[in-house]
Amino acid sequence: MMRIIGGDHKGRILKRVDKSTTRETADMVRESVFNMLSGRIFNLVLDLFAGSGAYGLEALSRGSKYLYAVDHDKDAIKTVFENAKILDVAEHMTILQRDYKQFLKGIGNLYFDLVFIDPPYDLDVYDEVLLALNSSLENHGLIVVETKKQRVLEEKYKDLVKIKEKTYGIKRITIYEKMPS
Repeated sequence: MMRIIGGDHKGRILKRVDKSTTRETADMVRESVFNMLSGRIFNLVLDLFAGSGAYGLEALSRGSKYLYAVDHDKDAIKTVFENAKILDVAEHMTILQRDYKQFLKGIGNLYFDLVFIDPPYDLDVYDEVLLALNSSLENHGLIVVETKKQRVLEEKYKDLVKIKEKTYGIKRITIYEKMPS
C-alpha cells in the first residue's frame, strides 16, 4: 500500500502501476526526501518518469502550486490520472504521456523549482537529463534524483551543485541545487 505522507492529503491511499517495469518509491523514502527539502513550498514541479505520480502528488499535497507529471508508459499515465482524481488535484496539474527526450525538447518557457528524476535504473540517462534540465530550472531550484545505490552522480552539472546525498537500502537519493551563475 502506498500513501501520501504529509500535507493536505496525508494518509490518502494511492494506486500503484502494476507492472514490473515500474518501481514505486517506498513511503519511508519519500518522507525522507521531503524532510531533506526542509519544508520549502514550490511553485512549479516536474515529476519526470512519473510512474504513479507519487513524488509529484506528495509535493502538491504539501503546498506546491502546479505539477507536470510525465511518463512514456500509458499504464503509468492512467494511474497518475486515477491518483489525481482520488486526491481531487487534477486542475493543479498537467499529465503528459511523453518520452523524456520529447518532453525535454519541447519544454519551452517552463522553469521549474523542483524536479524529480526517477527513471528505471537500467535506463542510465541521468547525466543527459541533468544537463538538459539545467536551463529549465529556477535559481536555487532543486532536482531530486533517485538511482541505484551503486550509481554515483557527478558533483556538478553546469550550474547544478550536489547538496545532499543519502542511501536507503538499494537506492541512492541525490539532491542538486541550481546556483545562480
